[in-house]
Amino acid sequence: MKLNVSIDDTESEDSRCSKVTRRLEIDSCGTAVRADLFIAVDVPLPWPKSVFNHQLLTGVTELLDSYSTPTRLLASVPENNDHLTVTTYQRNQTDHLVESPLRQSQTTFHPSDLLDVLKGILDGEKSEELTAATQEEQVRELWVCTQGSHDICCGSEGTALSLEANKNLPGVKVRRVSHLGGHRFAPTAVTFPDGRMWSHLSMENLHEVFDEKTIEGSLLKKCRGWSGSETGPEQIAEREGLNLYGWKWDKYERKATVISEEESEIKVLVTGFAPRDQTETRFEVVIEESGKTPIFSCDKAGDIPTKWQAQYEVKTVDVQ
Repeated sequence: MKLNVSIDDTESEDSRCSKVTRRLEIDSCGTAVRADLFIAVDVPLPWPKSVFNHQLLTGVTELLDSYSTPTRLLASVPENNDHLTVTTYQRNQTDHLVESPLRQSQTTFHPSDLLDVLKGILDGEKSEELTAATQEEQVRELWVCTQGSHDICCGSEGTALSLEANKNLPGVKVRRVSHLGGHRFAPTAVTFPDGRMWSHLSMENLHEVFDEKTIEGSLLKKCRGWSGSETGPEQIAEREGLNLYGWKWDKYERKATVISEEESEIKVLVTGFAPRDQTETRFEVVIEESGKTPIFSCDKAGDIPTKWQAQYEVKTVDVQ
């Protein structure tokens, strides 16, 4: 992949990392967080660049490091600083398949008790204070990265989108959260209960997602991946399920597995089971690494990029 980035790109206001990434038409798929547990902790603003340096989150990093469950904990802007909550979305794995959708729970906490609350969640303890939503009570949520102290693109574009979404997405709970990764894809967000991550979102895209309209190719390209699959080729292969089966694919228990790698060609087998009758679906995706693109960052504008992202191209999809 040939890149044309001029010096002007690094000096103009349009050189912000998300705008440069858009101009280069970099595919964001394969960059989603891999997690079976998402935790949003109400943390009053302001947030430091590393949100875990916030006084309220003292000791949280060490606690998370002591558990093996793939977990992503994010700070969330509280609706009320005197009534702080912890919201979780969690999935189970059975028979090597990954459950979808994620299951939501919520509890309130006092700042001095946060570590104990988080430990109970990570240990899978049942608590009277931790209220689990039934399938009928599941609220659809949108977590938008708005942390300007980490990157200006998320702080500006993410905040603008979250405020607009809060007004124009009835029935959807919108949260402003800390760094999700991939600020060059701002506005970037994760949707629940499906657990998909998205890049360069617009309000039109959000209506497409939450109204479950026909999935157009332009929206598909904005899917960073499903958090139930491993980062990289497996997420790219799993995304083809949306292309084949539409939004009902997000209801399937599924698994994407790399079955062979030869030079730049990677074969991934994706297996899914329908939610009601457990009908099995299998398709094989051949993916080829087409090159590498730079990972831009606003706080290093003008510098030569030191990190690069592999770009992949789907060559064939074989439904079995």
